[in-house]
Amino acid sequence: MRSSSLVLISLLLLGILSAGCAQKEQPAGEGVKETGGEPAATEAPAAPAEIEIGVLMPLSGNLAPFGEGMVKGARVAEAEINEKGGLLGAKVKLIVEDTATDPAKAAEAGNKLINVNGVQAIVGAAASSSTLAVAPAAEQNHVVLVSPASTSPAVTDAGDYIFRVVASDDLQGKVMSDLTLQQGYKKAAVLVVNNDYGIAFEKVFKENFEAAGGSVVVTVEFDENKGDYRTELGLIKNSDAEMIMFVGYPQDGSVLIKQAAELGITLPWISAEGIASEEMFGYPGLSELMEGMLLTKPAPQDVNSPEYKNFLDRFKAMYPGEEPGIYADTTYDATMIIAAAIEAAGAYDGEKIKDALYEVSKGYKGATGDKTMDENGDIIGQDYVILKATGGTFETVGTWVQGTLTMNE
Repeated sequence: MRSSSLVLISLLLLGILSAGCAQKEQPAGEGVKETGGEPAATEAPAAPAEIEIGVLMPLSGNLAPFGEGMVKGARVAEAEINEKGGLLGAKVKLIVEDTATDPAKAAEAGNKLINVNGVQAIVGAAASSSTLAVAPAAEQNHVVLVSPASTSPAVTDAGDYIFRVVASDDLQGKVMSDLTLQQGYKKAAVLVVNNDYGIAFEKVFKENFEAAGGSVVVTVEFDENKGDYRTELGLIKNSDAEMIMFVGYPQDGSVLIKQAAELGITLPWISAEGIASEEMFGYPGLSELMEGMLLTKPAPQDVNSPEYKNFLDRFKAMYPGEEPGIYADTTYDATMIIAAAIEAAGAYDGEKIKDALYEVSKGYKGATGDKTMDENGDIIGQDYVILKATGGTFETVGTWVQGTLTMNE
């Protein structure tokens, strides 16, 4: 028993000495500090010297005409945030990556931002298919993703970390249906891009149009970047459609409009916002071919609001002689609401930013209106403007506000 007691005492002394040595060898600044003999709480990790926020935009491919302007919207927000002192005492830096309007490349760019740059929040993407391609990695790594332009209903169920500051096409599909019927058309040809954006839009439009007494007589889902769509357009030419409901992007849209004219198709077009950019008129001969075309586009609730005027003034100051392109304002809003959530979270941490974003969005007034979000990260409500292509520009000829379509002519 004595020998066992001696062994036990020796082990206890050895443990005490080891602990003392370990405490002395501990690097400065780590663990417990001595303050008059009383232990102090471990210090919280310091905020980063620079907060990097990812931006995923189409700088090439079908949506390239929109991408550059959208990045400019984000840059306006970046400048405003830093002008006001940054976030959490640090400057904000945007890291821009090109999605190339391609889901695979969007996923690659998103993974780079998440796993190489280590961003905790991303503004983007633009195309719904790109946003949905990035969503799994964002969700898995707890990185907040806020899209300024993805309108597919599928985005609603993409995950807890996926948000958007534009309304789902569940709403815009109804706007298109209402406008088509208001123009007196009962038989529609549906011509949509074969991706998440186009297919979902087609479904919503058809449901609303046929429920209101209209008929979709032919549906054509075209592949991107094909170059020759005469076979697809022939299906429309041989139908008894009274108009063409179009959902697509500028590059393919310009080809389709030209080839339709070459085939002698003279039906009126009503398009979603995918080609509602004055970049379209840069394609040779397109201004004349688009003359009279009607388009729907998400609109600010009040272009005279202080929030929109602030955005517009700052944009023009940064880019003299330019007007904001489509979705430049919503990209600004997406960037600003992420910044507000980071500040509210008190840390650059994806999970905390996500939780804060739901709260920050309540009653949040952005350049493009109220950004209150539901439990799915979708904004509650959206108004639209009706545009008409006239003389190489777009003019507003109507509005769709809280479910009511009003035309000016």
